[in-house]
Amino acid sequence: MNTAQSFAIPKVVLRLLIIFVIIQLLRSALPPDWDAYLLSLLGFNPFRAGGFHVQWLYGAVTSVFVHGGWWHLISNAIWMIVVSPQILRHIEGRRYLTLFVLTGASGALVHAVVNWGENAILIGASGAVFGLLGAGAFVLIRGEDGFSRPSWRDILKYILVIMLVNVGYAFLSGGKVSWEAHAGGFFAGMVLFPFLRRTR
Repeated sequence: MNTAQSFAIPKVVLRLLIIFVIIQLLRSALPPDWDAYLLSLLGFNPFRAGGFHVQWLYGAVTSVFVHGGWWHLISNAIWMIVVSPQILRHIEGRRYLTLFVLTGASGALVHAVVNWGENAILIGASGAVFGLLGAGAFVLIRGEDGFSRPSWRDILKYILVIMLVNVGYAFLSGGKVSWEAHAGGFFAGMVLFPFLRRTR
């Protein structure tokens, strides 16, 4: 394998990133009022007009593809590019996409439950990125000797580190980052990955 091939972005990841970029370019080109409308249409906020409305739950999925700005998009893209190749060794393109979307949606729903009644729009693929890290509990770490399969103790250490990073990141952001969505996506990734993983 040559250097160009070894650093190639997997097709399913590239397609997701293209969708992210197109939506962000559209948001950048739209007048503020239209951008706000698009954000309300694609973002996740089931608590509108003073109550819970089930028809807005679709936003748990669509919000994964919308970002708060270019830096938000780029940071998620970097994590996807770094982590995804390890995940794709064990799940195919469609299964990867299923994992990505479901963990992102799960993170959004967990955020809504923990912050019940909060009238605010949630956007971004961060929950899905943490879903990839949750799947990484099975493929990114090894036992203490660096070669063997991780024990439950190793996995618990991994979870603790990721959650500390999650809470610390949310704290440093001044409340602009949803640690709840990250945690929801992470644990959804841990639960879903064994079911989506290819049979040996």
